Amino acid sequence: MKYFLSLDISLASAYLKVMMSFTEPPTLQQLARRSLLKDEALAISALEDLPNELFPDLFKGAFTSKQPNILRQMVAAWPFQCLPVGALMESPDLETLKALLEGLDLLLAQKDQHRKWKLRVLDFRNAHHDFWKVWAGRQHIVSSSDVIGNNQAVENHSILGGKQTMTVLMNHFLMSHHPSKYLKYFYQWAKQRKDAIQVICQKLEFGAFPAYYPLDVLEVFDTGSIQELEINTCWDIHTLALLAPGLGQMKNLQKLIFKEIYVPVHLPRDQEMEACCFTEIFSQFSKLNKLQHLYLNDVYFLNGRLDQVLSCLGSPLETLAITRCMLSESDMKYLSQCPSIHQLKHLDLSGVTFIHLNDTFLGSLLQRLTASLQTLKLKGCMIMDMQIIALLPALSQCSQLTEVNFVKNVLSMGSLKKLLQHTAKLTQLTREQYPAPDEVYDDIGDVIPDRFVKLCSELMDTLKGIRQPKQVYFVSKRCLDCRKSFIYDLEARLCSCWEYTK
Repeated sequence: MKYFLSLDISLASAYLKVMMSFTEPPTLQQLARRSLLKDEALAISALEDLPNELFPDLFKGAFTSKQPNILRQMVAAWPFQCLPVGALMESPDLETLKALLEGLDLLLAQKDQHRKWKLRVLDFRNAHHDFWKVWAGRQHIVSSSDVIGNNQAVENHSILGGKQTMTVLMNHFLMSHHPSKYLKYFYQWAKQRKDAIQVICQKLEFGAFPAYYPLDVLEVFDTGSIQELEINTCWDIHTLALLAPGLGQMKNLQKLIFKEIYVPVHLPRDQEMEACCFTEIFSQFSKLNKLQHLYLNDVYFLNGRLDQVLSCLGSPLETLAITRCMLSESDMKYLSQCPSIHQLKHLDLSGVTFIHLNDTFLGSLLQRLTASLQTLKLKGCMIMDMQIIALLPALSQCSQLTEVNFVKNVLSMGSLKKLLQHTAKLTQLTREQYPAPDEVYDDIGDVIPDRFVKLCSELMDTLKGIRQPKQVYFVSKRCLDCRKSFIYDLEARLCSCWEYTK
């Protein structure tokens, strides 16, 4: 306590000096933090007697000023169950990471922990920013349950008991071909402490083609904790198959995104090998009993195989997005009958070409979803008058719809009027996007502005005569010269925008 006695005297003196020189003088707590951060030895020795309410402010100061020795000791002495350090991390810093993990090592090495040293969860996620704001404002005392809340990733895994004495929470984003030094250090640290540390990863994202064995990454995590898996750029089916065994272990996976899975360009095309890889990947789907959201964007091998993908699912989906993919007539026939999609709330088939498919399949699909469907996106599907007419009876019964998108399809003025007239019962719609009628273009496909305004205004009046719309947009194809689209909205505004040029 002698440290705090001398500290209190010096702080009182300093406080009196600054009161006359500042409009809003610093508080005693702020002065205490500054004094401790200037004297590393004093700060470390004072931790045992430091009041709990001073810990967050002092920790944030040491973190911002990159004082690893203080951080290391503060992690070991942290008086709350959770340390949400991810809210302070704007970018990864290796030295800071080392200090935090070495602090956990100090804590794990203590046989007889002090009764108020309670840390059990080190949270690297970008979350719980309010924790630091509340303590900075001293609004009220915050418990660890306020920080963790009802976090499913924590609740589903034992933090205490057995050998698991510490939990690290994180979302993991691999955005380069090789793991950074920061990640390599964490991997090595975590692997060496698997008996004492559990690493819970809610979201795992691969943002680049890996020049490493992707399954090695999963050795660090409790794979059962992964709730979202995203592979979002330029993998081939062979690389995806390497991850398949790990995919089957993600028993709590709720959201799965495959984006831009291409034909391998560095190997001769081997259809037999591709078929084996396909089977290896999608056979794992039968183990994903909690999967609710499936996104397949620009996945080349779906054509003629959609039944093999969806038939493996063990539970109904809430979201299905199959975008920028080629689908066959057999695919659409299966989709319209698939048992796993009867409770869909969100359906996105944007970029799937329907011009060569039977007109009845899409209507049959919507007929099964009339009680549940909330969002429908059919952007850029080359839907024409015949197909939209076949769709209307089922569409008009989808009473739960809140959003529709038919942009970048080829529809005449007459078909658009019929489409709008069939939405009379869709009173839940809050956002509607339609293509401009085909009549607004000249012979070479450019928009005629006056005609665009006239016809879109007429369509808007048709809609207003049926129900009270909220957000409505009529969008043209992009101009060949400026590469922009014309947009006409509910307020009768005409503007051009890049949004729909992709």
